[in-house]
Amino acid sequence: MTTWTIEFYEDANGKRPVEAWMDGLGGVQIGALAAAIEEVLAKRGLDLASTPWLKALGEGLFEFRVRHDESTIRSLYTDSGAQPPAKPAKLLLRLFVHFHGQKVILLLHGYDKGKDDSPRRQNREIQEAHKRLRAWRAAEARKAKRKR
Repeated sequence: MTTWTIEFYEDANGKRPVEAWMDGLGGVQIGALAAAIEEVLAKRGLDLASTPWLKALGEGLFEFRVRHDESTIRSLYTDSGAQPPAKPAKLLLRLFVHFHGQKVILLLHGYDKGKDDSPRRQNREIQEAHKRLRAWRAAEARKAKRKR
């Protein structure tokens, strides 16, 4: 199975907002997110579209949903023999992604829905992800134009 390559969206100032968001996560959250990216997203990519892990949001934007802690993810998706904890941590992390090129996943935006699961907050986060995707596409178009 060929894995997908993970890339971080970079804004015009060279900042990587998803990386910055990840740096602020707690140990349980970052462990779960890292395991989910490594063991689920990178290995299954777009095949996740028909599962609870991934939701299409239109215009090539997808919401990757992390609901399990690291131990649970590794026990379900690896041959490590790890056992899920008796009382798994409750997580609601959201990572907005775009699939492109030769099996590349662009990480655009993320947030902890567990801190605020209001529809208003969700819509605001989706709009930010769409904005970043549009900015990335515009930058890619400029690069392609320069190459001509």
